[in-house]
Amino acid sequence: MSKFSYYFEMIRRINFLNTAPKVLNYFNYRLYGRRAYIPLKKYTPQIGSIFLTPRCNLKCQYCSAENVMKEGRKNIATNEATLEKIKQIMKNPLFKNCVLIDLLGGEPLLVKDFVQIIEFLSKNGHLTNVTTNGISLAEKIEALKNAGVSRISISVYDENMDHLKKNIQKINSIFPVHMSMVLTKSMLENQADEILETVKFFHQSGSLSYRFWNYRPMGVDPSLEELVDDYNQDYINLRTRLDKEIPNFCLWPEIVQTENVEKRCVQLWQRINCDMQGKMTLCCGTEEKLEGNYSNLFDTEPELLYNHSTLVDLRTNLINPKTAAPEMCQSYNLLNDLGW
Repeated sequence: MSKFSYYFEMIRRINFLNTAPKVLNYFNYRLYGRRAYIPLKKYTPQIGSIFLTPRCNLKCQYCSAENVMKEGRKNIATNEATLEKIKQIMKNPLFKNCVLIDLLGGEPLLVKDFVQIIEFLSKNGHLTNVTTNGISLAEKIEALKNAGVSRISISVYDENMDHLKKNIQKINSIFPVHMSMVLTKSMLENQADEILETVKFFHQSGSLSYRFWNYRPMGVDPSLEELVDDYNQDYINLRTRLDKEIPNFCLWPEIVQTENVEKRCVQLWQRINCDMQGKMTLCCGTEEKLEGNYSNLFDTEPELLYNHSTLVDLRTNLINPKTAAPEMCQSYNLLNDLGW
């Protein structure tokens, strides 16, 4: 599947009357481009990632949910989304004109107000992308469809495979979903045939696509050895096999570049990330959060937050072709990706 087809399938659901200011904001970004300091009169982020809950009904080694729970297990209620908290976040200029809202966790379907949150965002002209493990999706899929969800992506793990095999056809008969999987070096070396059969199964079950994500050294036990780089022949072989046997179904990640790396990442310009306490994650490639003054969504002027000194320093580096990428970016596969 091409990136154009992948995004068009979602964009066609836009209510253009409500979304017009958000589309204009995107074009303003394209015109103004990547600069270290961004006046909000020029543009605001186009993608908002909101972490709805730290809770999850699975525990996977390379997921950061368990780390978050360790930090705030006693404060789950304050870290859990409600419709009112979402409305408060979406009033902020940094989120108001986001075309797309990614709803993340933990497991977002555990949130009591989740369907109402989807309905609120959809009525206000936002595309909504839900990333879920699918454990409770079959019982909620019809309500999510009626609420106006734009896209649902199910992450495939060993821990939820049996459940998905029992329920994916029912889910797709109501609202076809996308599948995704994180690739590690050891998986490519030892499980290529199993991965191929898994992708075939979900293709035959009516899923719209299968997206591979490159492993990022995050989670409970991060491991740089599991990164997939541009010399990995197992990755090349799997991609060749799948694109031949199931054409136009898989989406493949940018892989970590080892030579001639261009710093083209746009995440610090296009995306804003926060949790229910207003804490801001630097970007989607790290668990690090903004710290110090002007670092919380709920008590900081939006322009000061968007131009926090840490973000400005990172942007300055990324737009300077003569400097090495920041350390946290050097194992990040989107460093060479142009984004939207």
